[in-house]
Amino acid sequence: MRRLIFPVIGLAIGLLVFSIPSFSQEVIYPKAEVFGGFSISSAAVSSVDPTTGLSNSLRETFWGWQGSANFNLSHHLAIVGDFGGQYKTLPGITGAGATLTGVSLNSYQFLFGPRVMFRRNRVTPFVHAMFGGVREGVGSMTLTVPGTTLTTPAVASTGLGMGMGGGFDINVSDRLALRVPQFDWTPMHVGGVWEKNVIRIGIGLVLKGGQE
Repeated sequence: MRRLIFPVIGLAIGLLVFSIPSFSQEVIYPKAEVFGGFSISSAAVSSVDPTTGLSNSLRETFWGWQGSANFNLSHHLAIVGDFGGQYKTLPGITGAGATLTGVSLNSYQFLFGPRVMFRRNRVTPFVHAMFGGVREGVGSMTLTVPGTTLTTPAVASTGLGMGMGGGFDINVSDRLALRVPQFDWTPMHVGGVWEKNVIRIGIGLVLKGGQE
């Protein structure tokens, strides 16, 4: 765990130090920027082979939404709050006289941190280091065998989440930009286990408000 957290803290500190000189610049930039759009998440999901009964891990794609708002402290530095939700339904399994219904999965992220932007007339690249919480849920499942039906309740767990990455905003006007895309590595610690092999991509519109 230390091997993961210490480099992340170092990245956040580095972003802040890099941006300190920009506070003295007198330039025009929006006071705030709000992003909203589609979200795609790719994660490793464990499943059971119905033939062998062995556990295996497959990558699954989750689809959902993503939104964020950043308050700009200077031309280059902002504080951002990022929120997202992705969903997936795994198909049911039938074999050996038994039937297991499909199960719905969901994941929500609530992340906050510094963002460094490199503003240009046409495009605004940015990088960020965000920290916060995640909530992962599994819907109810029903197992049916001859003469017996067993239903498990839906469950959800909350844990630590991170978002390390960046993206590009294509500036359409002073008030509007197209984000194509935002890319984040989103490791999470839920239920006492680190899930490190998770990535998230967001695509949508950015609205800019006010000027400094």
